[in-house]
Amino acid sequence: MKISAVVASVVFSAVSLLSSGCAVFSKGRSQTVVVRSTPADAVAKINGVEVGRTPFKVKLSRSEVYRLDFAKSGFSPQSAVLFPSSEEYDKRFLKWGLDYDLGAATDIIPGELAVVMKPSLGDIAEADRFEEMAAQISRADAMLASGELSAADHKYLISQIAATYHTAL
Repeated sequence: MKISAVVASVVFSAVSLLSSGCAVFSKGRSQTVVVRSTPADAVAKINGVEVGRTPFKVKLSRSEVYRLDFAKSGFSPQSAVLFPSSEEYDKRFLKWGLDYDLGAATDIIPGELAVVMKPSLGDIAEADRFEEMAAQISRADAMLASGELSAADHKYLISQIAATYHTAL
């Protein structure tokens, strides 16, 4: 009788531990983050290391801060920061010190990153806005002709140039 009571107690304790919200078991130490950009196909670097072109998924440690840099021909470079946050974990009733120690008590924020690339417009001269707009469009057309821009990226770039100068006038 004593052995079955001990076995039952051990099994009950193990089930309680594993189902009580221990983040190391339920979430793990890493998190998959989705990274997108508009337009797509921007070169992305994480903490200075090139990781690919958008869109992509990447598995990152839940306990580190990451700087993402995006570059695409015809567009201004963009940057974003992903950081760990324990806000959701802190709302739980049961918390384990081991979760904090192993980095499982945090989530990377944001879990899905979408960056909007802005056209590289250069300086706008106050007196010659129309000439500057024409020069930007000519530069975009030349990039399309040379193959630096796809037709879809060219269309997006022209629409952004037109929108920028429309609001500037």
